[in-house]
Amino acid sequence: MTLARVLIHQPKPPYHHGDLARALLDAADKIIEEEGLESFTLRSCARRAGVSHAAPAHHFKDRAGLLSAYAASIFRDLTRHVQTLIEQAGDDEYARLQALGLAYIRFALQRPSAFSLIFRCEALDKNVEELKEASDACFQLLIDVVQALMPCANKESVLLSSMLAWSTVHGFATLWLEGNFARVCQQQGQEIEPSVYADRLAQQILLLIKPAFAQP
Repeated sequence: MTLARVLIHQPKPPYHHGDLARALLDAADKIIEEEGLESFTLRSCARRAGVSHAAPAHHFKDRAGLLSAYAASIFRDLTRHVQTLIEQAGDDEYARLQALGLAYIRFALQRPSAFSLIFRCEALDKNVEELKEASDACFQLLIDVVQALMPCANKESVLLSSMLAWSTVHGFATLWLEGNFARVCQQQGQEIEPSVYADRLAQQILLLIKPAFAQP
């Protein structure tokens, strides 16, 4: 048998990458942050990661699968960010809820594309266990803070109050990112730097909803 014939019949070596899944998630992050979700495809992600277009199939069954794993990583980043500010807020329970809300808004303003993606249900596979666990852990953090603020409330009241807090900060973040509050800022003749104004405005709004968390 000739050398050429031996080479032809040798099995292909297994695909190898130091950490293919991590490389693809990093590539997804760069594409989404720099170009937006609309520019994201499995091919563009593979190209950015420096691997073959077939490589993502080794870890992710499709575009939604890869995006869902990426979204899970963003939820974990958000949870860590929020936990840090809660811990810095001290022992006052409403101050901790305010810290959580401000952390959520600041994260959204710092990483707008990633923040938007994690709530794009049509782009994600909600059945991916990793995504469910990461998003549930993030929401549980809010539940725990509200529960501590309302120790005598039943589960339904805690859930409703948590949804009020979430709706407030998420609505603020979304309206700001879409330019609506920035326009208000300009109309009011605000000379302050936009991110500083956003922070100040968010703090004032969070104070306005404080009575909703008062114990009966």
